[in-house]
Amino acid sequence: MKKLYVLLMMVGMTAIAQVKGNKEISSVTIPVNNLTDLEMALYADVEIDQNATANMTITTDGNLLSLIDTEIVDGTMKLTQKEWIQPSQGIKIVIGAPLLKRLQVDVHETVLFKNIQNQEISLIAILGTIKASGTTNYARISGEAGIVDATALQTEEAYVNIWGNGKAIVNASQIVDGKLDKKARIELVKQPKELKGDVKREVKKSTSAKGSDKGRYIDIKIKNNSWNRNHFVVKGPKKDGGHFGYGFPMMPGTVKKERWTIGTKVYKVNKLGIKKLLITVTAKDEGNTIKLFED
Repeated sequence: MKKLYVLLMMVGMTAIAQVKGNKEISSVTIPVNNLTDLEMALYADVEIDQNATANMTITTDGNLLSLIDTEIVDGTMKLTQKEWIQPSQGIKIVIGAPLLKRLQVDVHETVLFKNIQNQEISLIAILGTIKASGTTNYARISGEAGIVDATALQTEEAYVNIWGNGKAIVNASQIVDGKLDKKARIELVKQPKELKGDVKREVKKSTSAKGSDKGRYIDIKIKNNSWNRNHFVVKGPKKDGGHFGYGFPMMPGTVKKERWTIGTKVYKVNKLGIKKLLITVTAKDEGNTIKLFED
């Protein structure tokens, strides 16, 4: 009975084993003439050009090319893997999509969508980041935990719908409307003529809070500049008066990207659970790498 159990376990593990890349890098180009809707669920470096010929070029291990699903059904492509694959290096995909009207990203990747020229475009970041550029009359920007960076996408009107802690950067000249979760983040490249819905409320709230830096989120990097693996605890203020906090480990010499509020404190925690304050994040740390330990 024990032997049978072990055999079944081995069969199960084989069935779900990854298909590893053969390190023989190849490219394939396929037509995507009727592609109007792209849903990305594949970990890959993807670049989309709306001003290019309607083709898709995929570059990866030769034995993995046939395991990437590129079928288009009624104008929609769900870009994903047919089997569990492990490429020897990052997959590179370049798409010319003159008819693309909707892009959705479901993985932690950054997708570049350039030369947008549709009358209307829909950008959805469930996860990951979409960086969009070009011009349109109407942009529909949505997300959950991802980021839609439309700084370089000039639009007359935009509707923003974020139902999680996602972020949208909008460049609209006339109207910005939308529905925003309490944890959602929105930035306006310029002030449009009219703000509506939750966007109006959120922009008003952030404007009134500009007088205080405490609780403002900034992008930083932290470095464990010690020779040891350490465990840390972070605790930071929120604009609403609350706090966030969590623990995390870091290997020696490693660097992490973080988005924390000004006033956030980082503690080292020893094996007995005793905390020692290492740093407090200040406004001048924005965009810099902070060493957690004194040299």
